[in-house]
Amino acid sequence: MFHSVSRPLSGALLFGALAIAGALLLGGCTQTAGVFPSGGANSSGKDGNAKNKRVSSQFADLPVPKGAKMNIDKTFVVGTETWFGQLTLDTNHNANTMFDFYERELSNYGWRKITSVRAKTSILGYDRDNRIMTIAIQPGRILGSEISITVSPREKSQVPAPAPAAAMPAPMKAPMRSAPLPPVRR
Repeated sequence: MFHSVSRPLSGALLFGALAIAGALLLGGCTQTAGVFPSGGANSSGKDGNAKNKRVSSQFADLPVPKGAKMNIDKTFVVGTETWFGQLTLDTNHNANTMFDFYERELSNYGWRKITSVRAKTSILGYDRDNRIMTIAIQPGRILGSEISITVSPREKSQVPAPAPAAAMPAPMKAPMRSAPLPPVRR
């Protein structure tokens, strides 16, 4: 038979267990960072540290809504002036307002509209130079909206160009019967 003896937890063991539980609890939280448009009020001054300046200059080819926060957990970007990847912004503006904002502002940044669909999750497609951008805008869980901006290099077409008409073979004709069918006997 097994007998268990109850012992009080030592202070160090209790502290360690609480620290692990706290880390697990905080690990599930979403991290955000401020994103400031170039030359904006927050790009210098008390809150304008070097990290915020670097972020704003990295996305100088995009309009950034006032008060937008970069969702660090959902952002992966490579490059500097010409960047690629996915930038996710959380805003306190509703999804329809953000759709109108990007439709109105992106042409001022040199982006050419390809397509758009306004829906529960709205999609905007743009191109600029050798890049393609897709923006997905959806309502936030409580309020505001989440904006996922994906920028990728333009793919070169893999489809071969159609052959000129002279090089195309002539269409085949149906075969002709050479002799009439014999009469049917009963």
